[in-house]
Amino acid sequence: MKQRGRYLVILIALVALWDTIIVKPLKIFAVFLHEMGHSLMAVIFGNGINGFSINMNESGYALTLPKNQFSAFMIVNGGYLGSVFFALLILGLKRTSARKYILGASAILLLGVSIAYGKSLFTIIYAAIFAGIVLLLYMLRNDKLNDWVIDILGVTSAAYAVYDTFVDTILLQINLRLQWIRGWKTTQPLTDAVQMQNMTGIPAVVWGIIWLSIACVALYFMISGSKSSGRRSSTAKSRKHSA
Repeated sequence: MKQRGRYLVILIALVALWDTIIVKPLKIFAVFLHEMGHSLMAVIFGNGINGFSINMNESGYALTLPKNQFSAFMIVNGGYLGSVFFALLILGLKRTSARKYILGASAILLLGVSIAYGKSLFTIIYAAIFAGIVLLLYMLRNDKLNDWVIDILGVTSAAYAVYDTFVDTILLQINLRLQWIRGWKTTQPLTDAVQMQNMTGIPAVVWGIIWLSIACVALYFMISGSKSSGRRSSTAKSRKHSA
């Protein structure tokens, strides 16, 4: 199966099974990367973090230490942008010689952060289970299976950014104003978009649209770029064969 076709199959399967127990562990992984995005920005622009947590209900938080208003701005933006960044990083590294280290490095990172900064038992348990599954995959020595797992993790992270910005940010903000869907979060939760609204005065829905646009563009180039990559690979093989 061509790479672009594989991405599309994974994306369709994720959409179809999004609210099932099958995809839940993958969504929690995406939440982990989302909070890692906040944490990374806190390390780069702020004074680091005090704590880190993910929960069974797919929520999470990072207790960050901003230096000033600018670092706080970057830290809040780091969540969804971090999801997109890590998705592109995972799938980009897969096309290089570093691909055999992706799963191992991810497991070490998640487990290390959880042990050092984890604020909930579930955070550490999830990271330990993830590390155990990765260890099992390495023991199986099945490159095709590893490639599928890497692709699923990368696409899930990008899909999470698209879904969460559209449903839990844009649609939620619209519904809070118009009450189209009765009984769906009648009070304003303190989301990343709401924090940006409080910080800048720009409506939360606008921030949702900005993040959604970035996520969609990244997802498009991630899928379409895999086709051009495959063509270059085929051309290189043909030239080598001809020589």
